[in-house]
Amino acid sequence: MTAEQTIVTCVLGAVVVLLYSRWLSASVIFVMAAAFLTAVGVLTPSDAMTGFSNDAIAVLMMLLLVSQTIRKTGILEWIFETKIKLSHRYRNFMGQMMPFVAGTSAFMNNTPIVALLVPFVGDWGRRHNVAASRLMIPVSFAAIFGGMTTLIGTSTNLIVNSLVVGAELPGLDRLAVLDFTPVGVMLLVGGMLYMLLVGHRLLPSRKEPSSSFEESPRKYLVETLVEPGSSLVGRTIEEAKLRSLEGLYLAEIIRDDETVGPIGPDEVLEAGDVLLLVGATEAVAELVKNSRGLALAELFQPPDHEKLNVIEVVVSPRSSLTERQVREADFRGRYDAAILAVHRQGERLLGKIGDITLRSGDLLLLVAGADFEKRLNSTEDLYVISKIREIHNIEVAKSIFIVGSSLACILLSVLGLVPLFKSLLVLLVVFMVTRIATLSELRHNFDFNLLIVAAFALAVGRAVDKTGLGGLFSDWVVEVFEPLGVLGVLAAVYLVTNLLADFITTAAAAAIVFPFAGAAAVSMGADPKPFVLAVAYGAAANFITPIGYQTNLLIYGPGGYRFSDFTKVGLPLKLLCTVIAVLGLGLVYGLV
Repeated sequence: MTAEQTIVTCVLGAVVVLLYSRWLSASVIFVMAAAFLTAVGVLTPSDAMTGFSNDAIAVLMMLLLVSQTIRKTGILEWIFETKIKLSHRYRNFMGQMMPFVAGTSAFMNNTPIVALLVPFVGDWGRRHNVAASRLMIPVSFAAIFGGMTTLIGTSTNLIVNSLVVGAELPGLDRLAVLDFTPVGVMLLVGGMLYMLLVGHRLLPSRKEPSSSFEESPRKYLVETLVEPGSSLVGRTIEEAKLRSLEGLYLAEIIRDDETVGPIGPDEVLEAGDVLLLVGATEAVAELVKNSRGLALAELFQPPDHEKLNVIEVVVSPRSSLTERQVREADFRGRYDAAILAVHRQGERLLGKIGDITLRSGDLLLLVAGADFEKRLNSTEDLYVISKIREIHNIEVAKSIFIVGSSLACILLSVLGLVPLFKSLLVLLVVFMVTRIATLSELRHNFDFNLLIVAAFALAVGRAVDKTGLGGLFSDWVVEVFEPLGVLGVLAAVYLVTNLLADFITTAAAAAIVFPFAGAAAVSMGADPKPFVLAVAYGAAANFITPIGYQTNLLIYGPGGYRFSDFTKVGLPLKLLCTVIAVLGLGLVYGLV
């Protein structure tokens, strides 16, 4: 090896060690690597910064911003809650949930999808007495499966595409949206069948860390109203299914300021009836989005913002709100919030919420607007306990436009009519001009760390190519695996990427192996596309550790998992995906 090749080899080794140790973030490690290679003369300044002019990286960042804007519409929650008739049986629910997650992940970044669905899946588990540890790994794995089926399904695929754009591979200047689909669908089908037939049996049945709280959840009182024209008017309690509300029960009916009782199943609902419901925190919070034909209390006037938060707070001992009725508190004017429900430890609250006299220690569920935190900082009236969930209150027409225009961009790219870069750039400008997404929102959602990793990973890859290290290593790989043919070399590329991705990040594993994969294809005179796709699939098929892929890390805590749980469930799946990916690429690209 030459001196420069030795330097680059040492830098790659240091990058792998640092990524595995997690002493520093991936973005810092790649900046350090590119800076060092520039300082010793292996790279020129323009080489080091070339990633920032790569249009594939720009597409990656724009897609993430568009995904976040789509998330604001709440369309995923709406589909999951209202259009999918969720089964009460575990395996049937898995058969519904996993295709939904995978299908959505094919066209949106999978991390926010998992973050969005974890609360809903957890709620289903609590209602049906299924441990979260039996549900969360399938959510993450389904998102990984879906992400492997299209170019835009995961940031890993987009980073691999940016590496292709920055390289000079014969006959391959970039990857198309559906280049990933043939083998990706094989992996998706094989992976989901494994989880439904075998994998679910290997999942632990373990209480999550918050289970002690869930066994005796706080019961909140929430006031609802049967409005004139409601579908509930004239129906009995039984017909309206108010005796089978999940997580809620009907405690009292107030009609013309008088309590109706006892409440029997044949009680007929009238317009103007006030229904007092009692339920756990999440079930009450759900009423903000899914009112079940009921309007929330007359005094409940949430802030007029597109983004709202359901927040749990406690009334402090020094609060100016104590001994005041809720209707006198003017929550919207004082705090940019509205009281959704009230809980008082050791006491059953009944009657209209507006008539409740607040005491120190009372717990309140608030629907809060953008100014809530700022206003709360200037007072000691309330202390925040937890943020329950985020709610996006976007107009239906605007939501349809956001989703429809985003899908149109993808379709135009698939048909080869308009490059994805141009259509996404125009779409983001339209979003800003129409104030669907403000500049501050886009700046907040911009993943600067991912940009740094992608851009400087290209610089490190450039050093591998420039010094000839890629060719040297690929010659060694070809020499060792050539007896097994092109398919053997392809399998080696996949396995090296896959093993690295389990212990460092997927993007880093792809960036490190990509130059060697491309050089191996060139050395053998083979089509480089299957080798490039092997890197992408190998990096994404990350199942045996919680640290290698962001969705695994996201569900690690909510599922109450141990590190070994991923190995137990994921190792057979990893082997299955290896066989499917290598043979699938071989069949699709005529290597067998």
